[in-house]
Amino acid sequence: MKRLFITLAAVVAFFQLASAQEYLPKWQEGYMDIHTIATGRGDATLVIMPDGTTLMIDAGDNGKKKDKQHPNDSKRAGEWQSIYMKHFMTGLPGNGKVDYAMITHFHDDHMGAISEMLPGSNGYGLSGITLVGEMVGYNKLLDRGYPKYDFPAKNVNGANKKFMEEYHKFVKYQMGLGMEMEQFKPGLLNQIKMVHNPKKYKRNFEIRNLAADGKVWTGKGEKAEKQYTGDPKLFDENVNSCALRITYGDFKYYNGGDLSGGNWPSYKSDERDMETPVAHVCGDVDVAKANHHGYYDTCNGAFLNIVSPEVLIIDARSDNHPVPSTMTRMTDPLVWTRQPEFYITVDQARGKLGEDLWKHFKPWGHIVVRVYEGGEKYQVFVLDADKLDYPVIYKSDIKTAGK
Repeated sequence: MKRLFITLAAVVAFFQLASAQEYLPKWQEGYMDIHTIATGRGDATLVIMPDGTTLMIDAGDNGKKKDKQHPNDSKRAGEWQSIYMKHFMTGLPGNGKVDYAMITHFHDDHMGAISEMLPGSNGYGLSGITLVGEMVGYNKLLDRGYPKYDFPAKNVNGANKKFMEEYHKFVKYQMGLGMEMEQFKPGLLNQIKMVHNPKKYKRNFEIRNLAADGKVWTGKGEKAEKQYTGDPKLFDENVNSCALRITYGDFKYYNGGDLSGGNWPSYKSDERDMETPVAHVCGDVDVAKANHHGYYDTCNGAFLNIVSPEVLIIDARSDNHPVPSTMTRMTDPLVWTRQPEFYITVDQARGKLGEDLWKHFKPWGHIVVRVYEGGEKYQVFVLDADKLDYPVIYKSDIKTAGK
């Protein structure tokens, strides 16, 4: 009897603990959720718009075993991204596919790689963007190069050449099944738009394309101007990243892939500061994804002061995300006046940063920004990246947008 009592007590304690565990409240119409998905192998963001329209920004897998993968190594990053997205897309309007998929630029940690690529049955390999496309599917896919992929030729053919060949096969096959394909064009307003109930939100929701291919929106109409005077072939792929701003009511979100804000000796071009002109047309936002994971060449003082986010997210996959020099700049009150809340997807950089810099971060994991109906208030949740039921391990206070 005593043993039975102990067993029953343990069962009761387990269920009490389980019932005490908090989970992200289910999305409902009128909310906008922005999920930064933590795998440790590459960028992936899922946006659920107020009417349930979905946008995936990047699906990266660098295929590097040295970068610890979450929740574990039993699947590839694209598989984990797909499982996560299916979990949070359940019950949304549409056909179960992602309405819009977008690749910011052609690097492996944003689109996939040959390394550890899985064999596919439709004539192309599966990694990152192609793997998520196979498991979830896209109604429309946008990238910076379609259909010619000729700017600049050096980067398109060299940055991730082998996987680009698999990607082109994927695009051709999926278009044969009905997927639409478009080039992401800087300056356009609502190239990406709500498709399920747009009339209800048309007055307070928009997505502005800010930059791509070394061009930046002028701030007027839908025109964009190139930011370089020299040879664009001297650029690296990061400089050509697509950038956008999402506005919902008073709330604004920025994502610019791996845009650069400065130079370093390995690059011959001195025209790599795309952050400053993009910041000027973007203006201040509530939440920003840090450019290029907070690497050496990003988050310059002008960008930080102009965009001035209240929440700064680093989608990390390396012990150099962010580097100490950039993290020092981002946390220096003499560099910019606002000191935001810092969020990060994985903890690989903790050792290099040291505790004096690492202490600025909230707990690491999947980062979910929930914007409440009307876009006046928002809140940030961090979900456990090592558990498949995604329990909440941190949540911020509810914040006022546009402050």
